[in-house]
Formats: sequence, C-alpha cells, structure tokens
Amino acid sequence: MKINSKLELRYKKKDSDNISHHTLNNNPKIKYNKKAESEFFVDNSALAGFTGERILYMALRELIENSLDSCEVHHILPNISVSIRQIDIENDLWTISCQDNGIGINSEKVPVAVCSFLTSGKYVEKQQRGLFGVGLKMIAAFSTKDTDKPIQVWSKSIDEDIEYYYELRTDITTNKPIVLNKKIVTKTENVIKDKHGFKIVATLRARLSHITKNKIYDYISQTSIVNPYSELIFENDDGKIIFKRRTDIMPEPAKEVLPHPADMDLQTLKKAILNFLNQKTSIQSVLSSSFQKLSLEKAREIIRISEIGNKSSNLFSESDLIKIVNVCKQMKFQSPHTDHLSPIGEKILTTGMMAEYVIVNNKDQVKSVNPSEDGHNQNVRVLKPSLTSYSSRSIVINNRPTIIECGIAYGGDINSFKLYRFANKIPLLYDEGSDVAREVVSEVGINKMGITKKEAKEQFANNQNSKSDRAVELLPLHIFFHICSTKIPYKSAGKESIAYEGEMKKYMKFCLSDLYRRVSAQIRRDLKIKDDENRLKLYKYYIPLIVDAVSDSIKVDRNRLSELFIDIAEKHVKKEIIPTAISIKDNGETNVRKKQIMSAGEKNNKTVNKNTMVKEKDIPKNLSQKVLRNKKIEKLTLDDFNRR
Repeated sequence: MKINSKLELRYKKKDSDNISHHTLNNNPKIKYNKKAESEFFVDNSALAGFTGERILYMALRELIENSLDSCEVHHILPNISVSIRQIDIENDLWTISCQDNGIGINSEKVPVAVCSFLTSGKYVEKQQRGLFGVGLKMIAAFSTKDTDKPIQVWSKSIDEDIEYYYELRTDITTNKPIVLNKKIVTKTENVIKDKHGFKIVATLRARLSHITKNKIYDYISQTSIVNPYSELIFENDDGKIIFKRRTDIMPEPAKEVLPHPADMDLQTLKKAILNFLNQKTSIQSVLSSSFQKLSLEKAREIIRISEIGNKSSNLFSESDLIKIVNVCKQMKFQSPHTDHLSPIGEKILTTGMMAEYVIVNNKDQVKSVNPSEDGHNQNVRVLKPSLTSYSSRSIVINNRPTIIECGIAYGGDINSFKLYRFANKIPLLYDEGSDVAREVVSEVGINKMGITKKEAKEQFANNQNSKSDRAVELLPLHIFFHICSTKIPYKSAGKESIAYEGEMKKYMKFCLSDLYRRVSAQIRRDLKIKDDENRLKLYKYYIPLIVDAVSDSIKVDRNRLSELFIDIAEKHVKKEIIPTAISIKDNGETNVRKKQIMSAGEKNNKTVNKNTMVKEKDIPKNLSQKVLRNKKIEKLTLDDFNRR
C-alpha cells in the first residue's frame, strides 16, 4: 500500500515532536545535594545494626561497650548499671539508661561526643571495642527522630572535679548537637557517687520481641563471662539482677601503636607528613618515626629504590609519594608488634568459664544469685563445668597482629553444646552461621578427642533435644573463641560475624584441636561410665526375670537371690568381681567361698595350698555343670543357700 507523501511527512513530524518531548521529560536537571553524616546513618540505620527489633539490643550493647572501654583505658575495675523500662505501651516508648565509673567525658566535649556522628576519640591504631564513632550517636539521633524527649547526660571527668548535667538533642540535618540545658550539679545532688563516671538516659521508640529479649539476656550474660572483673547490674520490668565481680585481675590496657609499613597507602603517608609539616623534616625521618618496624636504614633503602631523593617531606608531590607506597608494598618487613594488644588471658577466661551466668525466667528450677529478691520473673543460673582448658595463638592478618584465644568447658552443670564468639571482648550473637568460628567447629572432627561419632551419638544423643547431625553438638560442651586485633575483619558494620581472612581459620583449628586432645581423657572416662551405667540397667532389667524363673522351679528366698544378683552385677560393672575359690575337704564337704585378690606383698607373706585350692581360671562358668561332672563336690542344698 502506497502512503501519501504529505501524510507521511506529517506523521514523521508528529513522531519527532513526541520523541523530543519524551526526551526532555526523562532528562530533568540533576540536583546535587549534600547529606549530613547523621542524616545518612539515620536513613541507612541497618549499616550500624539499628534495624527493627534490634534497636534496644544495639543501644544497650553500645552503652555497655563504651562503659567498659572508659574503665579499662585507666585500668579501673568496672561498675556498670544498665536498665530498660517501658514507659508507654501503646506507642512503644522505652527508656534506657547506663551508668559507669569510667573516666567520663570532658565537659566541653560532651555534646559533640554524644550527638555528632563520626566524632570519636577511637580513631587511632589501637585495640578497642568501638570502631566507627556511631553507636552512641545513633541512640541520640533515634531519640530525636522518634520522640520529643531530650537525651539526659551526667558526666564527671577524671580531669575535672565537677559533675555536669546536659539535656541534648541532635540536629539530624546538620550533624550538630543542640544543647537545651547545661548546668553544674551541686555536691548534694550528685548522681555520680564515684570520683568520676558517666550516666546517660535516653527515650527510644522500639519493639521488644521475645527473641530480642533473650538476645539482651545472652549479651549481658556473655559479657560477664569475658569480663569477670566487672560488676554488672541489669534491671528491667521483670526485676533486677547483679552479675558479681569474680576476680580483681584485669588485662593490661591496650596501647596505641604505629601503623605497619606493609599496610601503607597514600592517605596514611600524607597524614604522617602533616604531623611534621611545620618542622621541615626529611622524608626519611618521617618514615622511620611514623611507622613501626621501619628503621632509618630501611627508610634510606626505600628512598633509594623510589629514586625521589631525601628532601624535606613537604616538597613531595603525590606522584612521588605513591612511589614510596608502591615500594613499601613490595618490600618485606618484620612482623608487627603484639605487646600493644589486650587479650583476655588464661586466668580471666578460665574464671569466666568456671562460673557462667545464664539468665532464665523460671525461678522455681534454678538458684538465684539474689535469693532475697522476691517477685522477680528472671533469675540467674550459674553453670560450673567439671573441666576447662585454654589455648591461644598469635598471628598476623592483613599486616595487623591478631591473637586468637580458645577456651573449652566440659561436663558438670553443662548439659548441651554451645558456641560462644567474641571479638575484642564483645559477644557476637547474630549471624553465627556465617562466622568463621562456626566453620572451624564444623570442620574439626571429634576424633581428636579419641571418640567416634557413633560413640557420641549412642551415649549423648538421648540427653539432648538437638536435631543437629554434627556429633560435637551432642556433647555437653561449651566452646569459646575470642579474636583480638586493632582491626577485626567484620563482615558488616553491625559487628556480628567475623570473615575468614588470611590464616585465621587455620590457627583457630590448631587451638580447637589442641583443646580437644586435652579433654579427651575426661570424655573417654565419661563415655566408659555411661556405658557401664547402661549395661547395669540392662542387667537389672533381666535379673527379676531370672529370679522369677528360678523361684518357679525351686523354693528359694527371692529377695536374697535378687540382692546377690544385683550385687554381682554392680561389682562386675565396676570391675570389682572377687574370684571364687573352691576348697575341697577330706570329708567331701564342699565349701564355696569368696577369696579376695591379694596384693603382691600379701602373696609373699602367705602360703597357698595348691592341693586344696583350685585356680580361678579352672573354675567353669557354669558351676552346676561341674557339680554333675565332679562327684567329689557336693551340691549346696536350698537350706544352705537360704542360710547364707
């Protein structure tokens, strides 16, 4: 069909207009806006772990970790009190508070430290619980976003002898604090009774499910395990629980350390140069002073290979500096220092393992730490294992020193398997399936304990409700893994699981295998006891049947016969069977009696008449058959048996 040329031209023009109009509508002018750090983290709260039902859990966790760091930095035995209270059921409003006896915050820094994101005193190369300077600020921002209640803060710094009170809110659009009230607290109204400390009270809108509530309980309980030198007081609507201090021994505080040159990048090198900006220092001196394991001779060699010359550090361009970085990436350096790290240590971790606190809700079945407290729906059970052991390894991951600690607790009050994961003394409760510790436990076989999967399933499977096919999870065993480093390889900003990097997994396996071998003797002994108990139960099940069969045929004292059978069975299981000796007298009278096994010394002092004594190995298993074959031995009468 032929189309009219004018009509065709009109349609082309119409299509061209449509295309042009469509193109303009889909390409509006792009506006570039700047978002404040506080606004970014509030809009993307999942990056910090503050999601849905985790808000209260994360808030409590961040407050406790800040308090522990504040105490340990000056080697202060921590006294920490936390509480969670619901104040409005309809609107899901909660108050959360935390008070400690740490070093406090200087009065001038309190508003910024509480409300301004990415502002922290922890941005140094040092082992510490906090990393991002976000946790406390998220609490302040969420309180501002969802409620009209200000954050209340009491601070008494170690450098000041005055207690200050603040009422604060966060300006989310500018990432700046809003100070609603500031005053000096008089000594008669002091909230902080110690020489120094910090207290914060915040109101949050959050939901508390049963799962989250249990996670909070687990977090506090596990914190007391790896920090047994601290006293924790936890209070909520169900009551008050005190986790008492079990030792006064504290690990040495972690120290700040210089970065390792193998981990150098352009930004790190530029920061190092800025520290010497006004001193006109040579690049050689900057390198040797700003990085560990980098001597003047090593710095001179780096400069020679880089071909940049040893001139003042402020005269180098970025292209010159990147040459230094590239050379450092290729060179070999000594392993970094490990003495600046602060592991838990064998004594402290063993103390925690020997008395594990577990919060439970049924007070009728457990022993409360505070028996004088009445009306509580929650109580504390103390688990005391029969055996504990400890192992550790020091390694380097991503050019950062890392210490792996592993503990194991077996038997006693422990009746099920559990894996505990810690990083820089922080309990990790979520995302266990993706953690490197879970992979290690799955891959290290229980044959290291000297037992088989079959034995474990036969002896322990009936005592547990676990549906897992892993044999180790049938044992009454608690495994503890602790990783400490200046930079933990977390899988996410929520800090709940550790990634598999470098040789971490390999050395974690070494630690666990070592502990398996140490507890192997005890586990094999327990398996033997369980096997003996099962055999004894089987014997006791059949003994009444045997007694009934015998009593139906002959007249016999049923109770006496049953007692003798049970006594023989128990001694057989315990390997205490006394060999039977048959004495043959001249008059043909048979005397069957029990002869105790004599020690080597007794055998030397006593003479045994070989003519009148039959050896144990010569005694047939069935005595009645021998009676029929040997006419010299008379069969016992029923009266004789009953008299015995």
